Amino acid sequence: MNESTRAMWNDSSDDYFANTADYERDLAAIKADPSKAFPRNVWAMLQAAMPDWKGKRVLVPSSGSNKIAFGFHLLGASLTSTDIAENQLRNAAKYADANGWQIDFRQADSMTLDGIEDEAYDLVFTSNGVHVWISDLEMMYRTFHRVLKPGGSFVFFETHPFNRPFSDKGGKLRVKKPYTETGPFNDPPEYAWRTEDILRSLLTAGFRIEDYRDMQSYPDEIMAFAWHYSSYKEREKDQLAKYDWKRNESAALPSWIGVGATKV
Repeated sequence: MNESTRAMWNDSSDDYFANTADYERDLAAIKADPSKAFPRNVWAMLQAAMPDWKGKRVLVPSSGSNKIAFGFHLLGASLTSTDIAENQLRNAAKYADANGWQIDFRQADSMTLDGIEDEAYDLVFTSNGVHVWISDLEMMYRTFHRVLKPGGSFVFFETHPFNRPFSDKGGKLRVKKPYTETGPFNDPPEYAWRTEDILRSLLTAGFRIEDYRDMQSYPDEIMAFAWHYSSYKEREKDQLAKYDWKRNESAALPSWIGVGATKV
């Protein structure tokens, strides 16, 4: 990843984790039911890939808030959490330590995973918001292939590429770019990969695609994956109106793409 990406996440980390009310509300839901760390369709994909997580080695690159990592830990997995931004790991580790959760936190770029051993993990999982920072998908996927055991799984969900051409001001969709323009845009650089880019890169990197889903966001999923709102307060004040595509056109589009693949 670009060094400016690392700096941005380091600079914003303390402010993000300072919003303890929303964060701890999500953690409470995950503690009560670890499957709530995942959108419902992603949870179905994970169950299909690996029904029992006890003792399995799981790697979560670009772990960010680490809610996903905490969910895997509570499901019984042996969890390694990596992120390019050391402040993200430091802040997440405070929550892990406070709860007595034994999680291996390591700073690493998801494109290379330097220091992560070969053929060590049963599952690699990435969540929404990772691919936008990746300049070379095939490079990242080959890295994930390297660290997986033979027959290991890579499962991810990500902002659906069909959303990338649009902005949604006032509930109306506006085209902001052609679908074929993938970037980089802005600084730090961001990328708007197409579905084709994702699937072809997976195949080239040596994965067999086992599962594919176009997925919606649902209002009963925890805040980490609430597609249309930035906070619980905003969501409750609006009474979930943005989930109605007749009032908010972006709700007619799929929220996420989900893919399950196996190392071959």
